[in-house]
Amino acid sequence: MKGLRVSQGKWKGKEIPSPPDVSGHLNFTNSLVKKAIFSLMDSRLLSWGLSFESVLFCDYFAGSGQISAEAYSLSVKRLLTYELDQTRFRNLHTLFRGLPNVQLFRKDATKHALKWELGEESAYIFYLDPPYTYWSETPMRMKEMLEDLYQFCLSTNKPFLILCQIPEHQSTKNIWVNVPYKIREYGSHFIIETGYGSMENLEE
Repeated sequence: MKGLRVSQGKWKGKEIPSPPDVSGHLNFTNSLVKKAIFSLMDSRLLSWGLSFESVLFCDYFAGSGQISAEAYSLSVKRLLTYELDQTRFRNLHTLFRGLPNVQLFRKDATKHALKWELGEESAYIFYLDPPYTYWSETPMRMKEMLEDLYQFCLSTNKPFLILCQIPEHQSTKNIWVNVPYKIREYGSHFIIETGYGSMENLEE
């Protein structure tokens, strides 16, 4: 089975088995996009004067778990990982078994996004890379999830970042109509970035 490797932090070099494809979703985020994702996080954390050690990181559609593993490797204060597929969830359970401050949810994130308790974290980072069918077949579920998540973050009065990986040429104007956002392009991949409460923050 082809493996993925953690690129930085205390788990650097650790191999993560890549599970079989699930309909509508590839196995993993490529290295260019993964690097871009964590570069965006680093930039925002620097602007907040914080480190990963004070952040709650949530990976809502974990798949292989490589993004969650990278976040854990960087010593996030708390890690929340969601995966609905049974085989993938079992692999995630094996990967993170017994580790402190890690919570795994075998749930549909669009229905259970906020069903966890607040802790002592100083900021929030949320990453979403759902099966592409979620954007095309159930866009209203994604729209509602993003709006609820955004409003929740505003209510905490803490810094936050929401990053969504989307398919090439995916329309954004309807799903993000009520949420300020910025589109970042990395080759044929696109990341939607939102957070902080205003467009001015996104343009920094």
